[in-house]
Amino acid sequence: MTVVHMIGNAHLDPVWLWGWQAGVDEALATLSAAADRCDEYPDFIFTCGEAWRYRQVERLRPALFARIRRRVAEGRWFIAGGTLVQPDLNLPTAMAVCRQILHGQSYFQDRFAVRPRIGFNVDSFGHPAFLPDLYAAHGYTAYVLSRPDPRQFDIPSAAFLWRGAGGAELPAFRIVDGYGYVAPDLRDHILHALAGSDPALGHTMCFYGVGDHGGGPTRRQLDWIIENRTAIPGAELRFSTPQAFFAAIADRHALLPRVEGELQHCFPGCYSAMGDIKRAQRRGEELLDQAERTIRAFSPATAQPAHLKAIDTAWEDLLFTAFHDIAAGTATPSAWQSCRAMQGRARIIAETTLLDVTRLWAHQALPPSPDPQIVIINTDDAPFDGLVEHETFLDFDLWQDRILTTADGTPLPFQQVQPDAMQRVPRLIFPVRIPPRTATTVLIRRVPSSPNPAPPSDLQATPLRLANARLAVDLAPSGIAAIALDGHPLLAPAGITLHLRQDHSDTWSNGTDRFTEPLSATLSGAAWQIEESGPLRASVRLEHRLGTSRLRWTLQLHRNDPRLLMRIEINFDERFTALQLAAHLAPPPTSHTDATPGGAIERPLSPVESPAQGWSRVTTPTAELALLTPDAYSLSLDGAQWQWTLLRSPRMAWPSVYPPIYHGRDTHTDQGLHSFAFELHAGPTLPNASLDIATRRMAQPLILFDRTEGTTRPL
Repeated sequence: MTVVHMIGNAHLDPVWLWGWQAGVDEALATLSAAADRCDEYPDFIFTCGEAWRYRQVERLRPALFARIRRRVAEGRWFIAGGTLVQPDLNLPTAMAVCRQILHGQSYFQDRFAVRPRIGFNVDSFGHPAFLPDLYAAHGYTAYVLSRPDPRQFDIPSAAFLWRGAGGAELPAFRIVDGYGYVAPDLRDHILHALAGSDPALGHTMCFYGVGDHGGGPTRRQLDWIIENRTAIPGAELRFSTPQAFFAAIADRHALLPRVEGELQHCFPGCYSAMGDIKRAQRRGEELLDQAERTIRAFSPATAQPAHLKAIDTAWEDLLFTAFHDIAAGTATPSAWQSCRAMQGRARIIAETTLLDVTRLWAHQALPPSPDPQIVIINTDDAPFDGLVEHETFLDFDLWQDRILTTADGTPLPFQQVQPDAMQRVPRLIFPVRIPPRTATTVLIRRVPSSPNPAPPSDLQATPLRLANARLAVDLAPSGIAAIALDGHPLLAPAGITLHLRQDHSDTWSNGTDRFTEPLSATLSGAAWQIEESGPLRASVRLEHRLGTSRLRWTLQLHRNDPRLLMRIEINFDERFTALQLAAHLAPPPTSHTDATPGGAIERPLSPVESPAQGWSRVTTPTAELALLTPDAYSLSLDGAQWQWTLLRSPRMAWPSVYPPIYHGRDTHTDQGLHSFAFELHAGPTLPNASLDIATRRMAQPLILFDRTEGTTRPL
């Protein structure tokens, strides 16, 4: 006899084929209906997660909220998950995953005296390898999911032990046949659940209730369950909860198969669609993290609680926009404006907090100076030793005979470059060495007849070559023809290039785990031009058309530094097309490691598209290479071709079918301006820790600002 734990639930996407306002309306209606079913059916138990839903009820339906609190206290209403929403789990950083848990659990503890311990992400599009470790660290004892489905990832039975890449292990359950069910007759649905379970376990779960746009269990479904409790041979139907199921099998873990590492691949199109939303999400999370670091290092203890509360408030927006149909890029066109506004609100709160903390600190800690100061703050836990870039204001004066010095008067080398502001505002690059969690100042001094001596430089920039003493980059009309590290070649003859690939898959890329359609356009006929020629930095740039899109690709080298900095800017104007960056390696790689939320994992060399976060490293017989970026999240390594998917342009929220009324009006993803920053690192070995620091530095650069308090300014 198998006990079928019948889990009444109502999956609700707060944003998907509707905006967040409709999500609020449906949350109110769904939870009200569930409370009514609890009144009408004494044995019925409702399972519902996501603190966001409860907040809407608490704010707009206080009487309903009181009813729900009573049902929770009675054990008739089970709170699962303990997060704010069911987030995408590939794009958000590990700190954002932890914030989801902390904010959700704090809310449930405060309102219901409950701290959920069953992870519940039944609609998220894939689960990274370190997720069991992150969840176990927050006290979770089990996990429920439904994706990837059996066609995408084979698991011997619905219940299994999931071992994370860090060694933590959680009993887990993959829902069979979906988390929602509309029909009143549940027989086939239950039979599928039984077929996917191990009879020796004696227990399984079956999820039912109208879902996606809310709804929940219906009266006819509840009546059917009551009438058919023992009607299916070998099964007993029982109103239950995920917690009761995991408690029932707690002494039977030896029967469970063990699954290790990441649970992928679900919808590979979601790793790259709606790139602007993804970049705003990732950079917003990094900005909030940097703001918190700054508060703890530079704000007085008495002021920290107010600043940290502001950061908590900003996180609420980004935790909401981490929802899987937002961060994955699968929402309807009309929903995006509000999502961008939420991400922007979080950014402004972070920027305001950073400004308040750093300027108050500077006023209290820095002495006045007759010379303008550039204040430089390192908020990171690692030291910084490299070049920084800053645009300073000199009361509309030209740079003329000014120099940079340290606070003790030691001259600093510097290089003037084109400013962002086009009217009499100089922009400088100069070296800085600064310990972790500290600040320093650089003075701008006017010293007549003391020109800035050109420091020795190893940089070379021509339309065909960009080089320093460590790295040589040969340029071609197709992009980068060759790269050599200390004289050793790193690339095959095809080099590094950009191309467009036909992509007629839907928004999710259902039915595939890779992009294999033909190329529609390759970069060719481009001409590189010199932008900067040293002495501290050299750069070259090409501007060209790729398909119908205008492209700008900039390469930079610093003096005596084996890193190649790349910026790709494109005004994307393609349809049913993917933009990809392809590096062709020589010799072919022997292993491949990608950073993911919580750590890095080794992956097989494969054309399968995989999500990555921050960096990807390949090991060849002669060197290691890593591409670092906070702006791209989707890649494959097929033999010697290391390929990143940057943008895709399917129709928005399009499942490859057309609505009953269709006039031919389409809205495609990823149209317009996009910018991607990459760093290519090369060396004998590239440790994970150093790549983590460098990637964080890209997303959390040093804080620089002018300080003119106490200066002698011109009339």
